Amino acid sequence: MTLVLYLGEAFILAYLMRILASRLSIPYVSMYVIGGVIIGGSLFFWLPGGRPFTEHWLYSAQVLEQLTVVTQIALGAISFIIGAELEWRRIRTLGKSILAIAVCEAFGAFLVVTTIVLVFWRNFPLAFLLGAVSSATAPAATVAIIQQYKARGPLTNTVLAVVGIDDAISFIIFAFALAVAQGALTGQHISVMSVLLRPILNVIIALALGMGFGFVGVKLISGTRDPESVVFIFGAVIFCVTGLAIMFHVSELLAGMAAGAAVVNADPLQRPRIRSVFGAFMPIFYALFFIIGGAHLDVSVFPAIWALALVYFFSRTAGKISGAYVGAVIGKAQPQVRNWVGVGLLPQVGAALALALALEHVFGGGAYGSAGVALARQIFNVLLVTTLLTEFVGPYLMKKSLFKTGEAERERE
Repeated sequence: MTLVLYLGEAFILAYLMRILASRLSIPYVSMYVIGGVIIGGSLFFWLPGGRPFTEHWLYSAQVLEQLTVVTQIALGAISFIIGAELEWRRIRTLGKSILAIAVCEAFGAFLVVTTIVLVFWRNFPLAFLLGAVSSATAPAATVAIIQQYKARGPLTNTVLAVVGIDDAISFIIFAFALAVAQGALTGQHISVMSVLLRPILNVIIALALGMGFGFVGVKLISGTRDPESVVFIFGAVIFCVTGLAIMFHVSELLAGMAAGAAVVNADPLQRPRIRSVFGAFMPIFYALFFIIGGAHLDVSVFPAIWALALVYFFSRTAGKISGAYVGAVIGKAQPQVRNWVGVGLLPQVGAALALALALEHVFGGGAYGSAGVALARQIFNVLLVTTLLTEFVGPYLMKKSLFKTGEAERERE
């Protein structure tokens, strides 16, 4: 009952944040994250006697853990929508630019962050893991902005395709960096083949899982005209794919994206159905996803890691934007894509939380000694602090790019 009450309060907060965002002319998702920080109790640390008060505030650590299922469902639905935009007939006109941008922006962030952190902190495991985490892009904020302003065009199509491919690339980079960091902490020899084989296999499993359920779903949908039956079938696909991906320890985002792509490529006429089905309740998922993400942030840790957090944020931003630009030049993308695609790849809240929790699971238990525990906590706090920056700056820049290129609905009109 208490958990349901928290969700009700989150919806009230989302409504208030939407009103405030409209008054200030900023994206909704940015205000959702700020609202999450506030009701998470983090800011009340600075009030006299604030800490005991926050122990009974809306979002304790136990409540956040219970709400994980909400964010998993939301991420499954968001990834399905991304996949539904990846119709081959539409994206093939963009050619090789998509793959070139995805590879260059992921490795660009990895190389820039790793180099700068290594130069200033002289900590190889820390630099390598932060660099690997920086390659990931969370698509939820980008998709929310695109839907809020009903954007469409070359830039929109490119960003949606790149954030889908980015997940597979960053997953492989992260798995490799994790193995290198483990070897550095234990002094053991690392087999490059074994390190690369497992993440590649996980990517293949995620794609196969999503495509399999997607093709089954489209077969069932094509035989019915009942709108409510379509809702049930899409819901079954999303829940089954997300649940099995979690069970098999593969990327839910990649599996959900593959399911959505399988549906629209097998039957392109399903795209209007997907939009009508998800259009009504996706704002709920977006609101909960970003409010819960913001609630994880504890601003009290900022004084201890502010320098590393700021260096990470600016070096990742530089690596993403410059890497995307280089990839767009190599892929001969259109000028508006080349100039603006990088700013659509800055948000990181979903990916940051997932990778931070993965590191906490591996190193936080003490299996790698006190150095491993300290490493996990340092990276965890850096990612949570920079989440607020990426989810505020990223959506704002994405909105600006859509209006500059004329792809937002108001600009097209």
